[in-house]
Amino acid sequence: MMGSVARFGGLNTKLQAIYGKMLSQDDYENLIALDSVVEVARYLKENTYYSDVLDEVIVEDVHRGDLEHILKTKLIKVMESLIHFTSGPYKDFMKAMFARYEVEDLKLILRAITKGDDPRKIENLFLHSVDYSYLNYDLLTKSKTLNNLRDNLKGSIYQDAFRNLTEEDLSMREFHLEMNLDAIYFGNLIKKTKALSGEDEAILDELIGVNIDLVNLQWVYRAKKYYGLIPEEILNYTLSGGKNFGFSKLKTIVYNDDPRSEIEASLPKKYRELLTEEDIYLERKIYQFLYERFKEFDKNSRLNISKLVAVIHFMEYEIRDIISITEAIRYEVEDIKEFLIRSFD
Repeated sequence: MMGSVARFGGLNTKLQAIYGKMLSQDDYENLIALDSVVEVARYLKENTYYSDVLDEVIVEDVHRGDLEHILKTKLIKVMESLIHFTSGPYKDFMKAMFARYEVEDLKLILRAITKGDDPRKIENLFLHSVDYSYLNYDLLTKSKTLNNLRDNLKGSIYQDAFRNLTEEDLSMREFHLEMNLDAIYFGNLIKKTKALSGEDEAILDELIGVNIDLVNLQWVYRAKKYYGLIPEEILNYTLSGGKNFGFSKLKTIVYNDDPRSEIEASLPKKYRELLTEEDIYLERKIYQFLYERFKEFDKNSRLNISKLVAVIHFMEYEIRDIISITEAIRYEVEDIKEFLIRSFD
């Protein structure tokens, strides 16, 4: 108990303060009532805790992509403030969480190379934490070809994503490389949980495992329905480490001619409703499910890692909702709430 108090006492106080500053239901209602991205940016700047990252921004010049990037920099800043309350394997775990944004940066670099663009021209879009990065970005942004990028990633956790790929493969393998990068991120995250306390490892095993399950189900369903990939290829790019869907279950689903019925038949009851909606809502339902799981863990948390991972994900989902609101405003969607992760009373 004393170890838990020392480890989480100050951190949980900080997390509670952050949670208390997040958007209220009134904020959501006010944002939904606005008419443009500029108005959304102005509201966030003048009324919310995003004001610090918008302080020097001229909101009249803000576009949807700009706003998303700015808000995500807020999440990075919050995570950087939280890592100071951790040490040892807990700090290592936090660094592994930062790697998610490195993966997104690598995907941007990969797409730039695919298009023949100079990766240095997209540096303003990067999201990684400068203080907690595994990578040498000065070197990576000088990559002109896939071979350059692969060579510049040697010695990093990401090098295996590019193993055995050639320049000729790039146009058809870009998506596959992105899947490989996601697999490396989750694999590294799971690896870092093994050094935590037994209770915290069990909590993360549940949360990460459920996340991987849902990523895999979404991938299998869409790959079968829309991409026309052969079963072996679909299975090859599923992620390992799922909580309820191991390789055997995924294989059964992938080789079934009707993946929806097979998924529904093998789903635990708590997952089943995810596939009862139209396809357009699938991703939103998955994030809603994860949001509710994080809420349950946070509600029951004491002095363990639950609140840390919950608050980080709450903020991530909040940002997703803000961007969904701007998209809905742009396309004049009537019932914006149908596309949000956060539910309303």
